[in-house]
Formats: sequence, C-alpha cells, structure tokens
Amino acid sequence: MPGPPPLVSVVVSARGNTQSVRNLLDALAVQALPAAQMEAVVVDNDLPGPVRPIADAVCDGTWPFAVRVLYEPTPGLSAGRNRGICAARGRYVAITDPDITPDPGWLHALVAAIEEEQVFAVGGRTDVTYPGGQITALTTALRECHGAVKWPAGREMAVWPYWVTGCNLLFDRQTALDIGLFRTDLGRRGRWMGDCEDLEFIDRARQAGHQTLIEPAARASHPVYRPETTLRYFVRQGAGHGVCVARMHLSVTVEPAAIQAGCRDVHAAAVGLAAGWTFLDRSRAVEGARDLVRIGAYHLERGRLRLLGRRPIALAQYAPKEPLPWT
Repeated sequence: MPGPPPLVSVVVSARGNTQSVRNLLDALAVQALPAAQMEAVVVDNDLPGPVRPIADAVCDGTWPFAVRVLYEPTPGLSAGRNRGICAARGRYVAITDPDITPDPGWLHALVAAIEEEQVFAVGGRTDVTYPGGQITALTTALRECHGAVKWPAGREMAVWPYWVTGCNLLFDRQTALDIGLFRTDLGRRGRWMGDCEDLEFIDRARQAGHQTLIEPAARASHPVYRPETTLRYFVRQGAGHGVCVARMHLSVTVEPAAIQAGCRDVHAAAVGLAAGWTFLDRSRAVEGARDLVRIGAYHLERGRLRLLGRRPIALAQYAPKEPLPWT
C-alpha cells in the first residue's frame, strides 16, 4: 500500500546526463525539508533503445526519499516535464534540471514562500557559474542567455525586470493542471535550442489571475561551460529564442520587453556588430550577431504562423508595477 502523498514532488527531465542526475539526487538528500515530505520523479527522455542508463543509475542509488523513474519517448524538455508533473503525487511540484545544484535550504524556502504568500508559483534565485574561471568578457545581454543576472533583494512579484527560470520553480500542481502544462512547441528539444516554455507558462498563469513570486533565498547554482560561450552557441540560441517568442503570441500577451524586434533594435544590433568587429570587441560583435539572428527568426516565424492562419494575441502595454499583496 502506498503511503501518504508527499508535500513536494521534484520533477526533473533528463537526456544523456546520467551522472548529473545522481548528483542532483545527492543534493536533494541533504535538503532542510524533511525527506518524508518529498519525492523525486526522474523522467528519462533519452532516445529509444534497450539500454536505459538513467534508470540504471537511479536504481543503483539509495536516497532517503522515494525516487521514481518514468520514460517519455516524445523528445523535448517540455514533454518530459509534463510527463513528470502528471505522475507527481505532491501538492506542489518543483521542477529543476539535472545539472542544477540546489542549496540545502532550497526546497524549504520555496515551500515557505508559496504557503506564506498564497501564490500560484515561486521561483528561486539561480546563480550561473563558469567552471574553470569567470568569463568576464561576456556582455550583460549574453550572460542573460544563460540565466537571469538581476535579482531582487527580497521577495518580489515575477514581473519585468525580474523573471523566473524553469530550473528553479515551485508551483501548485492542481492549478497547473487546470491552466495547462508546458507547451511542447517551446523549450529545448534535442539539438534544437528552443526556450521560453517557462516564461510562457508563468505569463499564461498570471493572465489567468494566478500570481508568481520570486524568493531569492531559494538558491541554486547552474554551471555554464566554455562551449556555451561561443559564437555558434549564441547564434543558435538567438534563433531558437526568436522562434519561441513568436510562438508565444498564440497563447499569451507578450510583454514588449520580451520582444525587442523593431527597426530600432535591428539598427542597434547592426551597429553593435559593426563596432565590435571594427574595434575587436568580440563580446559586442557576438551580441550584435545573436540579436540580428534572433530578430530575423522572430519575424520569419511570425510570418509562417500568419500563413498558417494562426492568429496572435495582441501585444501588452507597459503598465506600472503592481503593488505586492502583502505590503
């Protein structure tokens, strides 16, 4: 007979990163939240085949909480997460990635915030690290491709200029099922570097009347290695980001700050590329090239969607920041 359901289900979708899954489970084993109040749902999203290294690695370990391994044959981060959320038994679902290392107080801080403030979701602070040495040459815009750079000092609503990331997010499971889970045409899928699945999910919830909070005390670290700091990486990331922002128009009202694809933005990107190339400022030139690719991909995808008869939702307008409900 299964025991009582846990308070929190930690859902992680893994593809080809077996050792990272074990490291994540080891980090969850030292969480301040009692082990009896949590479970881990690991979704194997590897290619089909008789060998399941993720399942084998998890089954070989011993952790103080329940660990379940599921298989999701549809490739894609969103598909894997959705599979885990549907199978989760906890009242709350915390989603993260295999290569994330949460602080011991991570889950406790997320749960405390969501229960004290009575919001739909809480996102924690994710600190990007660069193993082997800090890469200081990257511009702020390029660093934001790896994760948020600016964080509030205390609890704040997840509205611009702050945003949450899918590797550090806790939400009410039943509400998520009611509003719909992650869109599978967004997010990373194999070698395709899509994203915005977490941004669209939170925006859709907010536009349905459900608030999301940022709790900077819920900290985790995310390593970024040198292959993710190359021109090729940023160009691919820009293309995927542009396509996904264009697709977001089909389900949510997209904030103008998330688009930045007008004539002035094209001009600024071109100037940045030319100036960076002229003055041998590599990071500025890479940022300009990435932005030009991103803007081009955004408009091409919007045009394709129009030809298919997919009607977008109107753009949002800038509005004053909403006062916090607890102030």
